[in-house]
Amino acid sequence: MSSRRNAQKTKETVAFYLMAGPQLIGTLIFSFVPVIWSLYLSTTSGQDYMHLSFAGATNYLKMFRDENLGYEIFNTFYYAVSVVILSVGIGLLLANALNQNIMFRSFFRVIYFLPSVTMAAAIGMVWRTMFNPSYGMINVILGFLGIQGPSWLTDPRFMMLAVIIVGVWSSSGHNMIILLSGLNNIPRIYYEAAEIDGATNWHKFVHVTVPLLSPVVFFVTITSTMSALKAFDIIYTLADAGNNVDQYMRYYRTMVYGIYEKGFVQYNLGEASAEAVLLLIFIMMITLFQFRMQKKWVHYE
Repeated sequence: MSSRRNAQKTKETVAFYLMAGPQLIGTLIFSFVPVIWSLYLSTTSGQDYMHLSFAGATNYLKMFRDENLGYEIFNTFYYAVSVVILSVGIGLLLANALNQNIMFRSFFRVIYFLPSVTMAAAIGMVWRTMFNPSYGMINVILGFLGIQGPSWLTDPRFMMLAVIIVGVWSSSGHNMIILLSGLNNIPRIYYEAAEIDGATNWHKFVHVTVPLLSPVVFFVTITSTMSALKAFDIIYTLADAGNNVDQYMRYYRTMVYGIYEKGFVQYNLGEASAEAVLLLIFIMMITLFQFRMQKKWVHYE
C-alpha cells in the first residue's frame, strides 16, 4: 500500500515539473538572470560588454548626483499613482456595469478591451494627433464647448496629464476584463440574500461586491502598479511628439526613460544598470508594502 502511494506521489511530482518546468525555466532565463546581470553591470564601467572594468559604487554615486534623478522619481510615482487609482477604479465601474443584463454587452466588452491589445506605438501616434493644439480632436471638442484647448504636449502644466490620460485609457479595459471574471465568480446567493434584506444596488455594490472582489482588486492593483512604474513606450512616443527633448524633457522623464537614455543613447551601461537596480528596489518595496496592507482590506472566502 505504501509503495503504491509513493508511486502515485512520484507521478504527481513528475507531472508537476513537466507542466511547471517550461514556465520556471522561462522565468529563470528572462527574469532572474537579467536581474543578476544588471547587478553586475551596475558595478562596472565601459560602453560595451567586451571592455568592462570594475567601478564599485561609482555608478550609484553618480546616479544620486544626477540632477535628473529627482524629476525621474517624481514623474514615475506621479504617473504610477494616478494611473493605478484611475484605471482600477474605472475598470471596476465598467466591469460592474457590463456585468448587468444590458443590450450589446459583448460588443461593449470588446470595445473597452481593444486598447489593451493595441501596440503602444500605435496608441501614441493616434493620441499625438488627438492632442494637437490646432486640429486635434480634443481641442476641437473643447472649442465647441467654448473652452480654449491647451498645448497638451508642450505646456508643462498639461504634459504629464496628457500622458496619464493615455495610460488610463489604455489600461482600464485590461483591468475591466480581469475584474469582470471576478464578478462572474461571486455566487448569486449573496445578492439574493441582500435583496431580501432590502439592500439597494449601491448597498449591494459596497457591502457584497467590493469585499468579495477584493482579492481580484488586489491582484489588479499589484500588476497595474508594476506596469505603471515601468511605463516607457507611450511616454517616449508622446514626448517625441512635442519635440521637447531639451527644454521640457524633465516634465516627461521617468526612471525607465532615464535608463533608456543612459544605456541606449549615451551607452553608459553601468549608470543605466544602477538606475535599473534602484527601480527594482522601489518595485519590491511597494509590492511588499501592498502585500502587508492586504491583511486589512482583502477578504478571502
